[in-house]
Amino acid sequence: MGSKEFDRRLFLKGAATVGAAAVTAGLAGCQASGSNATSAASAAVAEALTTATSTWSFEVAPDPVSEDQITATETADVVVIGAGTSGLVTALSCLDNGVGSVILISASSAPVSRGGSNNAVYSKVMQQMGLSKPDAKVFYRKEAFANSCNFNQTLWYRHYNNSEEAMNWMIDHMAEAGVKTTVESCGTFAPDDLLYQAPGAHAYYKEEAELNGGIGMLQAYAVNALADLVTKAGGAIYYDTTAVQLVREDDNTGRVVAVIATGKDGAYIKYEGTKAVVMATGDFSHNKDMMAKYCPQALPLLAEGDIPVDYNLGFGVGGLMPGDGQKMGLWIGAAWQVAQPNCMMLYAPFPIAQPYTAHTGLMMNANGERFMNEDTIGAMASAALTHQPGKTAYCIWSSNYAEDGGPWHKSNFPQGSAPFTTEELVQSWTAAGYATGNTIEEVVSALGLPDAAVDTVNRYNEFCATGEDTEFYKNPHYLVGITEPPFYGGTTSDMFLTVLGGLRTDTHLRVCDKNDQPIPGLFNVGTMIGDMFANIYTFEMEGINYGAACTTLPYLLGKELASGELDA
Repeated sequence: MGSKEFDRRLFLKGAATVGAAAVTAGLAGCQASGSNATSAASAAVAEALTTATSTWSFEVAPDPVSEDQITATETADVVVIGAGTSGLVTALSCLDNGVGSVILISASSAPVSRGGSNNAVYSKVMQQMGLSKPDAKVFYRKEAFANSCNFNQTLWYRHYNNSEEAMNWMIDHMAEAGVKTTVESCGTFAPDDLLYQAPGAHAYYKEEAELNGGIGMLQAYAVNALADLVTKAGGAIYYDTTAVQLVREDDNTGRVVAVIATGKDGAYIKYEGTKAVVMATGDFSHNKDMMAKYCPQALPLLAEGDIPVDYNLGFGVGGLMPGDGQKMGLWIGAAWQVAQPNCMMLYAPFPIAQPYTAHTGLMMNANGERFMNEDTIGAMASAALTHQPGKTAYCIWSSNYAEDGGPWHKSNFPQGSAPFTTEELVQSWTAAGYATGNTIEEVVSALGLPDAAVDTVNRYNEFCATGEDTEFYKNPHYLVGITEPPFYGGTTSDMFLTVLGGLRTDTHLRVCDKNDQPIPGLFNVGTMIGDMFANIYTFEMEGINYGAACTTLPYLLGKELASGELDA
């Protein structure tokens, strides 16, 4: 496992004792030197710090691949590692802006995509749809607050100032490939609400029939089109080619000049980048040791067992990529990002929710207790679920909710689409197979909740009758009484989508060392960008990961590499 074997019991014990030990040590300061309390506290702190600073196996570089093991060498101005949105955008932007040659290698056997939603604060499509650009003075300050200002704000403002240009570039290229662009529906919070979501999540589609649902999950159109455009522009793409080591000159003190990869046959091939090596290898959530060190709060949500890495995995939960790029960077002297733990992206499929929101009726935990103001963005409710037994919410509503809680807007539909009719909504409840009953007690029993849940429903109904929630102060619009049979119930549990960030990254996407100095020749894009996000991924700015980290910023990197601005 490394120079110190990872013991999860020790890890958890160490993490838990730091706070208690610090307090104990402070209290013990008034006692005689050498007291048992002080000794125990010091030992606990030492144990925790030892665990935190231990060398993990993923931090230990493997033996370097020797020159006589390399069977072939290929050279280009720019070498890109990874065929997701960010890697393909980087490659095409380089070629469009005059980089002479680009090689893209990918461990996957084809372009890879997950979901959809590509944010731009404005575009020609938004103009055609009559949508406006959000005010950076207000909206971005709110995002900074949501991230506790514990992130690289310059990256976000670069997106704000350049996303229109980058998205129009994408729109034009998609049209060239026969792919159309529209803007998705967003949350229904009012513009003066703290949680207001400004429209801006662009979705790609081909058939007009797709506008009737599902456009938020069609990123495959974009990556397939980008891959075709890269090859048409003269770039070379090699699939089933897994990067294993970076080559940095002068004993890992100079420039990164190449990446060594293995092909299908296992042979080593060196890909030299005379201008740059750009990593776009995705997240590290499939590596449980990396998650234990950098995102331990997500460990209970990861898939159990030793599951093989699938580089072709699309939308999935429980862990994605093994952190190839992050590890290769650490091995040649890159530093980890400042914000820790790393930001996680959670998702819980809440029953009867407005787009991007939680269930806005009554939610309880396994004890039959209400635990939050339900009128919030779904990702934030998902974070609240991590504090509840079994990380599960139990939702109860009644037939009158269809009409009284509406209008019910549609997720993954184009902006401005008509909401569900009452009949459509009720039919969806039946199709979903939610628990039903003619009494609240029947639904509570069907959900496996204790009798205390009935008292919680009755108290909630009192709030609804008065129009004032004196427990969590929810928006009165969503105080809809659970009063008219049939009654319904459903559950939702947290699911883990991805972890964001990794290697320390500057404004120009250069990977940096522990002194915040760029490592010459090495860049990372997409999910890998360090300090792009903190806390949790809020979804409050729809599609900001695909839009900023995977489109605008890689697009700008291509322009800068072509211009020579970033040459060391």
